[in-house]
Amino acid sequence: MLSLYFLFARLFIFRKQPYLRVMGAGQLFTNWVYQKILKINHDVPFQVHYTSRLTGCKNLKITGNPEKVMVSFASSGGCYYAVSANAILEIGEGTIWAHNLNIQTSNHDLNNFEQAVEKDIKIGKHCWIGGNVSIVAGVELGDHVVVGANSVVTKSFPSRVVIGGCPARIIKEF
Repeated sequence: MLSLYFLFARLFIFRKQPYLRVMGAGQLFTNWVYQKILKINHDVPFQVHYTSRLTGCKNLKITGNPEKVMVSFASSGGCYYAVSANAILEIGEGTIWAHNLNIQTSNHDLNNFEQAVEKDIKIGKHCWIGGNVSIVAGVELGDHVVVGANSVVTKSFPSRVVIGGCPARIIKEF
């Protein structure tokens, strides 16, 4: 039975997404079942971890080589990516993240809670985002930014910094 799965993975998954070879066969198969059979994240054209949710994938842009970014989508569980219809989520090449990432391109207006404010989010190249991080609408992170675990990123930051906290602030520049 297991050899049939490996044949399946070779023929179907790895042919379309060769960068997923770094992941375990069981997780790849589970992601595939949830996405293709159970229809969770079924509109996303690449693998997403079965415990994560991605809405608005049409407004998701990955710049440069998408391989590491795609591996993070497929292997980082418990993430919530809410990309609204009038905003863009842009992720630079080489960016990776841990579990429970929360990214939302819309928020409520402070004067009228029933009205949504939609803003783009841009994450630079080669960033590392730790576990349980929230990134709110309108944030722009430069290249080579490290975001510490349990941080809430409410404003933009330049390149080559380590940020952390709630709200996030610069901890170190390099």
